[in-house]
Amino acid sequence: MKILVISDTHKKLNNAISLLKEITDLDLVIHLGDHYNDAEDLEAIYNNLSFEYVAGNCDFAVMEELKEKILEIKGKKILITHGHYYQVKHGYYLLEKLLEEKKVDAIMFGHTHLPVIEYIGEKIIMNPGSLSEPRRGNPPSYAILEIDKKGKLHPTINYISKKK
Repeated sequence: MKILVISDTHKKLNNAISLLKEITDLDLVIHLGDHYNDAEDLEAIYNNLSFEYVAGNCDFAVMEELKEKILEIKGKKILITHGHYYQVKHGYYLLEKLLEEKKVDAIMFGHTHLPVIEYIGEKIIMNPGSLSEPRRGNPPSYAILEIDKKGKLHPTINYISKKK
């Protein structure tokens, strides 16, 4: 299972479109908000792919059910959220608590525009960074999450060398 994880596209889809043309063996695309409508637009273009998404702090007038989701994929539970409800700009303590409270294997979030993979034992907290508006001098970034036949999660952060 190969999953593309993106976040914080902010209505700038050139890098996302280029990635989806380039990576042809995806099983799922996850968009972590700001702007969730971007995921809907991409889904309309790439209707052969499955998409999951949540809303972010820049997604106004959004229904509560888009705040977060728990996805069950290949026996793993993955919580997706934008992150602003959990004060992720000040650390990951609330996400670490959420890992235990929700009994999930991984949490994926956006909001900070900064890529990170943090391991808490066997569990993972991951932010793909931003494809469109990276911060702190980082190039645009995204994540690939692979789930092997034994159900082990293999996340990687990847960078786009130049903004398209």
